[in-house]
Amino acid sequence: MATPVVIFTRLTAASGRGHELLAVLEDLGVATRDEPGNEVFVVHAARDEPDVVLGYEVFRDDAALATHRATEAVRVAQERLTDVLAAPPVISYAT
Repeated sequence: MATPVVIFTRLTAASGRGHELLAVLEDLGVATRDEPGNEVFVVHAARDEPDVVLGYEVFRDDAALATHRATEAVRVAQERLTDVLAAPPVISYAT
């Protein structure tokens, strides 16, 4: 039986750019949710920090995550995030 990969992410945008960050991640979510190995992809704007977005993802297994990371949608999102992020994402993995 495959072990699901659960990912919690906290992303911080440059000051005043939280809405842009959320838009990039929402676009990525549309593509990701269509991937056969993705079980959950949700993002939320932090209620008390306007430039912070919190994400929760679940992939069927490590292979599904690897496939996701190789998609054009991820490449485009990473490119768009270059100028939006104030710091690298904080990522935690769970099972």
